[in-house]
Amino acid sequence: MHVVAASYLPHRLAVAVAALDRLASLVRCQLRLSAEAPAVRLCPCPAAVVHELIEARDEKRLLRLQHQLAGYKLLVIDELGYVPLSQTGAELLFEVFSQRYERGSTIVTSNLPFDEWTGVFASERLTGALLDRLTHHVHILEMNGDSYRLKQSKRRQRDTHSANIPDRD
Repeated sequence: MHVVAASYLPHRLAVAVAALDRLASLVRCQLRLSAEAPAVRLCPCPAAVVHELIEARDEKRLLRLQHQLAGYKLLVIDELGYVPLSQTGAELLFEVFSQRYERGSTIVTSNLPFDEWTGVFASERLTGALLDRLTHHVHILEMNGDSYRLKQSKRRQRDTHSANIPDRD
């Protein structure tokens, strides 16, 4: 799933992309404004959250961290699926999602279709239970298209190249 420039999308998806963009701005603003107890937690790397959970478990402070993660009004897990999780990590992340189920809003982004999530969580049963919770009372935005990052990079290279060409007088 890729987010693409709104000009390439049908109207309904363009509206959804604009809404997501506004939400992302609100999330960034909330994180800047609420240093003590933010209502939003942005996790750009699920592996880092899993590492934090494992470290908390080893230091006997897992319940406190789980309570903190469950307390956010919005938890954003970005780019789930790039790095497969260990069995322990998958179980700890599942527990976070379970504790938030029907209590707090959660946004998960991934480039993987649901049928490939088993490769991330290493267990069909765990993946099934997780998807059952995540897809209940949910809005799924599936966006297919070219990578906007790749497009921006090509445009930047083209602009840089054309700026470096000397004028012929």
